[in-house]
Amino acid sequence: MIVQFMRTALFHLLIMLASLLETQVVSAEAVFQDGFLGLTQPELRAKLGAPHKVRTRMAAQRVYNYHSLDTWENVLKDQMSGTMAEDVYVFIREGVRVRYSFQYTEEYKSNGASPNLLVSLVEVEFLNADAPQALDVAVAVPSPVPMSNLMQLVPEFKPSLSEDAPTFRSNLFIILIQKPPSPAARGLIKSRAKDDYDWSLSYRLYNSEGFPARIRLSDTITRMEFSIDSPAFIREHQKITHEALLNPFSEMAKSLPPPAEPVKKGIPKPRYAP
Repeated sequence: MIVQFMRTALFHLLIMLASLLETQVVSAEAVFQDGFLGLTQPELRAKLGAPHKVRTRMAAQRVYNYHSLDTWENVLKDQMSGTMAEDVYVFIREGVRVRYSFQYTEEYKSNGASPNLLVSLVEVEFLNADAPQALDVAVAVPSPVPMSNLMQLVPEFKPSLSEDAPTFRSNLFIILIQKPPSPAARGLIKSRAKDDYDWSLSYRLYNSEGFPARIRLSDTITRMEFSIDSPAFIREHQKITHEALLNPFSEMAKSLPPPAEPVKKGIPKPRYAP
């Protein structure tokens, strides 16, 4: 009877070990040259360290609540989805406070285990390092920086210098799409048409006041995003709101003469009857 019990226990132990071996430990890799998009949350934190803050969006607008990592892990994490929280890191570079915020999407597993959190978007804000404001205020004061300084402020920003790199402008931002596309990026896309297009790393540069007719590297931005876009998808579905333009980081764009000064029209003088 003891032998039978030992055989049964050994059988159950073997089943447990087999199930553990079948459960793969996912070790994601960044899908693009930025080194962030596609990383799991543990991999991101191993790369950058523990986040300085964890923030959650208060409303549809860009207003956030900031929490300590301890408060998030021990209190809020069980009350909210992990996709509602963003890991926040702050660096001082070239006299500018550079704030990174990492958004996540869930990667569900077929075995029903807890989903992985994968970095799906990186937001970088430029703030005044000398302003008397806390790092965790709901709305921070932006510090506009010229696009020519972005490589020093954001080392992961490596834009294509090719004049035919897909580039688009919308109302308040421009999109710089980087080649080549990555098939692995489809796992981070929520669109139903994700399998119909090739997806690439894109840099979205924002200016709260809009960009001039001709964009130059001396123009300023207040924040940027590392995102994923498809040139074909934009041309087919967003052509009304997204206008194609020359890559401002290309040599051709740099060699263009400055735009002509707008013609100033005088105030018309009223005509009076003689």
